[in-house]
Amino acid sequence: MKLPWRWIAVGAVAYLIFLVATAPATLLTRRLASQGVVIAEASGSVWSGRAAAIQYRGFTLGATQWRINAAALLLGRLTLEFKSKRDDGFVNATVSARLSGKLHISDLRAALPLSAIGSMSSGMVRGWQGNLQAQVAELVLVQGWPVYLRGTIDATELVGPASQPASIGGYSVSFDGSDANGTAGELQGQLSSRDNAPLDVAGFLRLQPNRQYVIDAQVGTRTNAPEQIRKALEYLGPPDAQGRRPLSVSGSL
Repeated sequence: MKLPWRWIAVGAVAYLIFLVATAPATLLTRRLASQGVVIAEASGSVWSGRAAAIQYRGFTLGATQWRINAAALLLGRLTLEFKSKRDDGFVNATVSARLSGKLHISDLRAALPLSAIGSMSSGMVRGWQGNLQAQVAELVLVQGWPVYLRGTIDATELVGPASQPASIGGYSVSFDGSDANGTAGELQGQLSSRDNAPLDVAGFLRLQPNRQYVIDAQVGTRTNAPEQIRKALEYLGPPDAQGRRPLSVSGSL
């Protein structure tokens, strides 16, 4: 009697799940080392494991736990939930790798100092101090670049730049998942000031497919703005009727 192909497929997947469930977590250490990922003191299994620390391109996650979603494997996706804690923050998320090469990240919650990601940026945050908080419902990456983003990122207690440091408070950027002005692949987030910020900012942050960022905003001062900041804004040109001046910044990430 011939065995139906679907049962053969089910058996193959079940065997694959068995291998993943029983393979030691140290297997990841060897496999990912060639990709530049350093995993310290891995224990448990590939399926459900932990590590004392994980480092990639200068960015370090602290004590980390992960668990692979078995149901997602049956659908051809490698999905894992992880929680990582550092002395100065945390990162929690669900990450799913698709056969298409896209990386889907959902339920991302994070709180980190800017210095934690400074080594991964090409200049946008270098020379600045402060903290980041992220609440992202969904993020899709292709070759490490965001092509879809729905969530909010807050930067608080900002001090910079290094050449002339000044305390400028906190700001938020919110993405609703839509493309910028209907341009495919260009993401647009709305910039706004938090309550304690000395600057009154309203504008947009655009992430372009060529890995460039563009900030277009109108900037004014609030009553708590120090004289140093007020004078610096004068270089942006004359204010409009609301006391705001145009600010345009671009660069690469």
